Amino acid sequence: MSVTFPPIYLLKFHLERDPAELHRLEKDLHVVWDIKEAKLILGAVKSKSRAALELRKLGLDTEEVVKDWGLGNDGLEDGKAHSNKRRKIDSILVHGKEVIALDSETESEPDNENDNDQRKRTTRRGISPVTTGQHRQGFAPPLASTSQSGGETIQVLSLAWYSDSVSAGKLLPTGDYLVYEGRPKSIGLPTRSNPTVLPTSVEHRRRLKTPSPTQRHFRHTSRNLGKVLGHKSSQPPRLFHETTSEDEAHSELPPVPEYLHTQYSCQRPTPLHCPNEDFLSELRVIKQARTLSGEDISRRAYSAAIAAIASYPYSLTSAYELARLPGCKEKMAKHWQEWKELGHVKEADKIRSDPDFQVLNLFYNIHGVAEASAHEFLNNGWRSLDDIVEQGWDKISRDQQIGVKYYDEFLQRIPREEVERISNVILDHANHIRDGFQMVICGGYRRGKPDSGDVDVVLSHPNENATHRFLVELLESLEDHGYITHRLNVSMKNSDRGQNPLAWKGNSVRKKGGFDTLDHSFLVWQDPNWPSKEDDLQRDPEADNPNVHRRVDIIISPWKTAGCAVLGWSGGTMFQRDLRKYTRHKLGLKFDSSGVRRVKTGEWVDLEKDDGDMLAKEKRVFSGLELEWRDPTERCTD
Repeated sequence: MSVTFPPIYLLKFHLERDPAELHRLEKDLHVVWDIKEAKLILGAVKSKSRAALELRKLGLDTEEVVKDWGLGNDGLEDGKAHSNKRRKIDSILVHGKEVIALDSETESEPDNENDNDQRKRTTRRGISPVTTGQHRQGFAPPLASTSQSGGETIQVLSLAWYSDSVSAGKLLPTGDYLVYEGRPKSIGLPTRSNPTVLPTSVEHRRRLKTPSPTQRHFRHTSRNLGKVLGHKSSQPPRLFHETTSEDEAHSELPPVPEYLHTQYSCQRPTPLHCPNEDFLSELRVIKQARTLSGEDISRRAYSAAIAAIASYPYSLTSAYELARLPGCKEKMAKHWQEWKELGHVKEADKIRSDPDFQVLNLFYNIHGVAEASAHEFLNNGWRSLDDIVEQGWDKISRDQQIGVKYYDEFLQRIPREEVERISNVILDHANHIRDGFQMVICGGYRRGKPDSGDVDVVLSHPNENATHRFLVELLESLEDHGYITHRLNVSMKNSDRGQNPLAWKGNSVRKKGGFDTLDHSFLVWQDPNWPSKEDDLQRDPEADNPNVHRRVDIIISPWKTAGCAVLGWSGGTMFQRDLRKYTRHKLGLKFDSSGVRRVKTGEWVDLEKDDGDMLAKEKRVFSGLELEWRDPTERCTD
């Protein structure tokens, strides 16, 4: 006997891993695409915390409905008390707010190699809410409305309710299948009254004195991220209703490319430009807001969605088409629907016009400032670079002082010709000291960008003795010729450990990699030559060098792992993060720019033996990691 189901909204969590099964369920359930039209919400979720998180991704911020034990028969079925067994609690209410323990599925490797700032999350234990007899004694479709009226709740059921109802030939009571019940809540968005002041005194900042690297400065350690940028909405964007003609159009959509059936961006080509750039520009604004508010999970979710869309070779035509892509769940489909209808995304508009976002973004673009420091500056009452100079110059680090001093210059993009010119100077000096060095220009330049934010070069030499502590000599030579104005960071840790791959003790110690895996130096560079230099100095011996200060990173790799170094410094952020996740989860290996080791034993795995230059060694790393070769121009993830 067929069973008629009420309108069902299907959560995609876990199901997107099996696109065929997801498509079957969507077809069998006749799902609705707008959660406001649903009477039931089903999902492959097992915990309240995961259910609440999935609802938040859809723009539904809820607080758990905790049922009282009650008197009489409210908690009884057929006159018998329910089992009094305790269940593990994943979330409770604290001062009206939910404290959630996230499961390990949501955690991932750092986005880049020195991302050591992980938000701390609190877990609490308590008594599980009890399902009322009303839910157990008969079918009552839960409300999926986002109405803020106090009586309506949102309920999430296990998928087993659907399969068991089909087997029983009737709609079963929902009580035994209830995973989470919450009540929508509205969150006000605090605002600041102080006006945003943009940087002004550029010439004044250039004249500022910065201390030598040996001088230490007090650095704030507060992790208070301040208020979260307003991105909650009590009225989620409306999805277009799916009509019969649109259902027919689904069958005419281009097939999802085979490489987009994987969650790892390192397994698919991502070009510099894609057919959906305008839509992606809106998502990038939201992702930046998540970064500045310290919401790591949400930031990673947007990064994954952006990477998938950037790899899709066709112009998107519907929310359904978008939802087929990995990481592009309901929230992304809603953003796309709104963008299609309005030409922009309201949440992105709100973020762009937020005064605090403008100030935080200003501070975040200072070299040496991460999101925590940006919030600290804001909480100090600073609204501009001049505020930092006038009120906090002695409180910020030397790197941050240099970042403020050359703020405008560091933001100027570096043309490809200048990147090549700087890189060739470095290689010439290296070979003048010791002949035989090879170099690969990495970063955005290698990915094909017309300009870059900084210059990244990896140097290596077939004679391993040549690279040992070589960086010291190279920096002295460049400084003697006037190219380096400041050393921001110098690390010789690779030479200190005998140029061996980063130490790894297997699963017993979960140690992160970092930029420190190789000898490197992060520098401020200024070309000491300009056309009128001789005449200018004759007129004024203290004439300023008019050339722009540039950020330059020099990395020295031993020959045996030069391919890993080139690979580790060439891909976009998401490509690199997924590369590390892929090698760990699929191959049981740990990858970083200093080499590859086995996760269980810490044993170094040599993937680069045999002859060839640095580029040939990089290709051997791809092969050894069982990855299809991707040209650097196909690694353009955010």
